[in-house]
Amino acid sequence: MSDAAAPPVLEARGLTTGYDEVPIVRDVDVTFARGAITAIIGTNGAGKSTVVKALVGLLPAWKGDVRLDGRDITRMAPHLRVREGIAYVPQGRIVFPEMTVLENLELGGFTLASDRTKLAANMERVLQMFPRLAERRAQLAGTMSGGEQQMLAIGRALMSSPRVIALDEPSLGLSPKFVEMVFATLIELKKAGYTIVMVEQKASRALEISDWGYVMHLGRVAFHGEAATLRDDEQVKRAYLGELPPELAARFAETESETT
Repeated sequence: MSDAAAPPVLEARGLTTGYDEVPIVRDVDVTFARGAITAIIGTNGAGKSTVVKALVGLLPAWKGDVRLDGRDITRMAPHLRVREGIAYVPQGRIVFPEMTVLENLELGGFTLASDRTKLAANMERVLQMFPRLAERRAQLAGTMSGGEQQMLAIGRALMSSPRVIALDEPSLGLSPKFVEMVFATLIELKKAGYTIVMVEQKASRALEISDWGYVMHLGRVAFHGEAATLRDDEQVKRAYLGELPPELAARFAETESETT
């Protein structure tokens, strides 16, 4: 896949933003192909989450622009971006703990409050996708496990009938079982036609399921390309995927064989 293969559904050009007066990302270009999974990876503090927050409107673009289907949405408020089809799943499994699963999902469909038929159809679709949520629909969200809360956060995002789903560290703090469940869910969402934008700490695993990838370093895009190509790139592997250079890997293998 190429980022120029088809008109992107979402893109940012020359994006510069940050917090207070401190720039975190500078002159970043990113494009997201329709119906594809795109991973944004990099070291802590590289600006990955900052880019996503600017895409969904939680941070202003100091410079550059954000476009949805070619239309400038740079100054559009976050709730209006939801109405336009951009859903956000924040880092940390943020749910409303004192509300039930069903109430959390209903809140996710606030943009459809006047269309009860569509709201009901979305609810049925989400509960079919996540049977565990259906079983726990009357349970308080705060009493669920971390993995279940993440499923709820994703389900809540789906309630708004999005075209683009942006997820910030969806596997953070989850058990291996739920990590695999999250990645499997993202694959199914892609098959259903959603465009997925994913910031993810498990870089190698994220690239395995992605079509395209961006590697960020110190607030800029250091590498970008097809996910499979990035996974095989020696520079990317050494710097961002936690893999040792071949000579060190061989040395550790020899040491291990000597001690076993």
